[in-house]
Amino acid sequence: MVQEAVHEEIKWLEEQLEAKKKELAVGGAEKPEKEMVREVIKDVSLEKTPLPAGGAAPISDDAAQKAAYNLKEQEHQQIIEGLISLALAQGLAIAVKAANHLKNPHLLDEFHDALADKYYEKLLAARKLKA
Repeated sequence: MVQEAVHEEIKWLEEQLEAKKKELAVGGAEKPEKEMVREVIKDVSLEKTPLPAGGAAPISDDAAQKAAYNLKEQEHQQIIEGLISLALAQGLAIAVKAANHLKNPHLLDEFHDALADKYYEKLLAARKLKA
């Protein structure tokens, strides 16, 4: 079930990436794909881009606050790793909400970058399997 959700998020990310590529092509600009993945993750966090509805139950604010509270007292790198683990285990939505509840812009930015790197790796792996 969890792997299924991650696969759905990867599929959704691929769609968002294609949309971003088309948007940039119209403007005549180009960006590395990895940078576009980062932008999509940041857009989700800033609620500019809605997450896929893909059958998952809506994430309660309480669940996100509890996750943030559990991570709050850990070391900086452990918080980032915990948020990434949360994203891969329970989905992008709860991890983004938990990161926002931490109210630490530096942490949030580093989380975006690390999560984008992780999802980019998964995206590349998914493409290799398709080929």
